[in-house]
Amino acid sequence: MLEWNNVLALQGDNNGHTPLHFAATTVPGNQKIRSQVLKANAEALYQPDHNGSFPVHMAASVGATSVVSEFIENTPNCAGLRDARKMTFLHVAVDNKKISTVSYACKNGTLSWIFNMQDKNGNTAVHLAAQAGSVKIFCCLFRNRQVQLNLTNKKGETPLDIAYQNIPKGLHAYMHSEARILSLLQYAGAKRGIRHQDYLEKNNIVQKNQGEIDEMGKVKDAPQSLCIGSVLIATVTFGAAFAMPGGYRADDHTNGGTPTLAGRYGFDAFTLANGLAFTCSTMATISLMSSGSPIRHPRSRIEHLRIAYYLMSVSVTSLVAAFALATYTILAPLAHKTAIGLCILSSLILLY
Repeated sequence: MLEWNNVLALQGDNNGHTPLHFAATTVPGNQKIRSQVLKANAEALYQPDHNGSFPVHMAASVGATSVVSEFIENTPNCAGLRDARKMTFLHVAVDNKKISTVSYACKNGTLSWIFNMQDKNGNTAVHLAAQAGSVKIFCCLFRNRQVQLNLTNKKGETPLDIAYQNIPKGLHAYMHSEARILSLLQYAGAKRGIRHQDYLEKNNIVQKNQGEIDEMGKVKDAPQSLCIGSVLIATVTFGAAFAMPGGYRADDHTNGGTPTLAGRYGFDAFTLANGLAFTCSTMATISLMSSGSPIRHPRSRIEHLRIAYYLMSVSVTSLVAAFALATYTILAPLAHKTAIGLCILSSLILLY
């Protein structure tokens, strides 16, 4: 049909999608179709749909990296095509979080001329990466020296401004991907936009005050539920210390009253894990009590709550380990496979 009428390659449906648009979004088995369409009419690669998206944009939006590579190798200029939002395929890949396509573009030295192109809002690909909050995608761009980190968009914002504004407020904000992106930009010496410098500094005071109010609300509510968990773990581990697995030797025995399994590697490991769980849960309880005390400074209360979170995670891990070790020590001599199976099941708790 294309040999009979190659204009068919440019015909679109109700959305303006041409055959090449469809062939670009599905990789397996469509390489020959794309080749035939382009051979019949190379202009199909430059035919936009009703949203202004070209086939290379469609491929980038679904992460079809091999298709993007195919288009660019055949027609290098198509890399600079822009859709209705003035976005290149790199913008689209970042916007849709398609890391393989972004990685391909950043490793291809011939594409450096599109790295700093700006869309209709003045955003470069690195602006969008900071907005998306994806560390992997951001790092692909960040590692490339051709990418400029201090360009401003139409709002006067640099990537550093966007990363700064996207930092979530809360006790563990530093653990979020947005915080890591901000740290990378600061480490590289990225600058803020001149227009937004004063605005951000003024806004920061308001956000900081509001953030402190929100954090204190969390500090007030969090200890109530966490304290129940820490006390329960302390109670269970305290009881386990006097109800050892395997029971105790009879009083008429040489070592009467001592645990029958004492001396075994599994039992010794159990006692250590149980002791660690008890210690950490008790310390977590004390920290939670301190974090809930109104006579303490707010920052001190927040710090005690953070310590309690850490101690609770250690105590839960130790409690699971103690259960697995006790089960294995008791069952291993007679039902080794069952003991191993229960240990594996217990470890799944740590993956939650």
